[in-house]
Amino acid sequence: MIVKMKKLSLFAMLSDREALLHELMLLGCVEVIPQSEKLLDPSLSESLSRVNAPEQDYRNLHSKATAALGILNRYAPAKSSIFAPRREVGAEELFSDELVCRTKKVILRIEEHQNRIATLQAEASRLEALKLSLEPWKSNKLTLEFSGTENVRVMAGTTLPSVTAEVLREELAKVAEEFEVFPINSDREQNYIIVIFHKAVESEVMSVLRNLSFSRVVFGSLKGTAEENIEEIEAQLASIKREISEETEKIKELSSHRADIELCIDSLAQEISKIDAAQKLLGTESVFYLEGWVTAPDEKRVTDLLLKYTCAFEFADPAPEEYPDVPIKLKNNRLTEPLTMVTEMYSLPAYEGIDPNPLIMPFFSVFFGIMYGDMGYGIVLLILGILAKTKLKPRGVLNYMTGLLIICGVTTILAGAAFGSFFGNAIPIVTEMLGLGEKDPLLALRLIDPMTDPLKLLVGSLIIGAIQIIVGMAIKAYMLIRDGKPLDALFDVGSWWLLFAGIAVGALKGVWWVAIAGVAALVLTQGRNKPTIPGKIIGGIASLYDITGYFGDILSYARLMALVLATSVIGSVINLLGSLTGNIILFAVIFIAGHGFSMAINIIGTYVHSARLQYLEYFGKFYIDGGKAFRPLKVDTKYVEVK
Repeated sequence: MIVKMKKLSLFAMLSDREALLHELMLLGCVEVIPQSEKLLDPSLSESLSRVNAPEQDYRNLHSKATAALGILNRYAPAKSSIFAPRREVGAEELFSDELVCRTKKVILRIEEHQNRIATLQAEASRLEALKLSLEPWKSNKLTLEFSGTENVRVMAGTTLPSVTAEVLREELAKVAEEFEVFPINSDREQNYIIVIFHKAVESEVMSVLRNLSFSRVVFGSLKGTAEENIEEIEAQLASIKREISEETEKIKELSSHRADIELCIDSLAQEISKIDAAQKLLGTESVFYLEGWVTAPDEKRVTDLLLKYTCAFEFADPAPEEYPDVPIKLKNNRLTEPLTMVTEMYSLPAYEGIDPNPLIMPFFSVFFGIMYGDMGYGIVLLILGILAKTKLKPRGVLNYMTGLLIICGVTTILAGAAFGSFFGNAIPIVTEMLGLGEKDPLLALRLIDPMTDPLKLLVGSLIIGAIQIIVGMAIKAYMLIRDGKPLDALFDVGSWWLLFAGIAVGALKGVWWVAIAGVAALVLTQGRNKPTIPGKIIGGIASLYDITGYFGDILSYARLMALVLATSVIGSVINLLGSLTGNIILFAVIFIAGHGFSMAINIIGTYVHSARLQYLEYFGKFYIDGGKAFRPLKVDTKYVEVK
């Protein structure tokens, strides 16, 4: 059901703001409404302004704490089980100022060590690049700073692979005699060469070098030979590596504070939430004004809290024109709550709409079970769902997902029993490979074989689809009657039902007068909102075209048969490939890998197609969407569970 909402209007003392927001957060049932639009009214903006809510560096510290936790997880990953529950703490511990102060020092130390590591890594990268650039010159015995004497120039440089030392020597010989060319090294990209020449022929030599794309290499402030510099760089890199290791060990030692950092992150997140809520308020020098949405069942709890403060407040039912702004909270039982995941992927219902979770639960779960259609797959889903539900104690979407796994696991087991499928036809294949003969105990449970009776499966799928569409129309009729429009329910739903009944009677007994009555009802009623009589008639006649839409919707349910066949065929092929090995161990390997892949792929398609049938064929008959989720100010933690 859609929980009824009340609009809270509150004036309270500005000095009580922080304490009041803190207690409202602990209650977790008030969504604060932003009041910035009221400042556009000149009569209000003169006396009211935004409440000043200093952030006290919470956001920056939260960012640093999150980064520090990431650093710890990189250098000292936490050892925990996937099914390990979250640590429980009390509210006093979560909101402890001493915790934040204590943990801030640890966070800053981690940040300092990481900054030092980053500086060292940058220096190591620079040295590695320098070493790489010196490697080709390692065999050069001249010092890197030596550029010649008073009369002789020494120049190091590189050329293209095609310009070898011999080519360079031949070209220089054409213009000068007093020179020498020494090849030092070469690779696929260039040659490394030293050219020595007399200063008297410098202009001629430089002209030839330019023409041959000789690129001079300058070693900057480096002194000594390339080999000596490489040895010194390697020593520096070794020292940097040791220092990085020391800094890393210091970070690992701080991993004992991981729990405090996680708790600090959650604590700071709550403070930021309160600041965000405070910034939505308006106030004067002494009072503040708050508007918010409160769930009707929690009105008394909020009232009891507010009576402890010096304040004036009232609760009011939302006016119809406010319905688009009223947040939506759905209240369901354990069986229907997991379907919130499906509903939210489409859109929450409007406030004047209807909660679809109980209405889609039987159809979605049955469709999923039929399309997944294998007892073995269903057992795996059921076990995974139960383990996740009991061990993880999930919340939010993960909680919905685990509940959906359990429900759909049960329906898949039942559908698989009806189809006689346990990991495809694994049972008779395994018994035959073990020399026990081909035995299949599931044959006694089988109601229909998808591989041999696809037509029967198709007819059943279409019948199920017709039932869901009729249920959707019945819900629409209920909503119209609820809203005081019984005639609209009769005309817009009853007329179509009369036509559908007439078609069924005509097909079975050849009597068509009921169908004719349905056509007449549609022609006379579906154009009733048109302003003119010709318009009413034309509108009524045009409505008959909608029958193609209904039949198209019903045909969409043929996908139930298609996915059942796909699952059955894939399972049989996997088992066949395994049996061809003739070895039970190899069969087990192929069986596990193949069916694991099949489950992963098919579960996506099954979920999508089950949801699609709800969204397009079912919701289109009655659903009013457009609701926005109820997001109260509440304790919302990531790492700990608050008692």
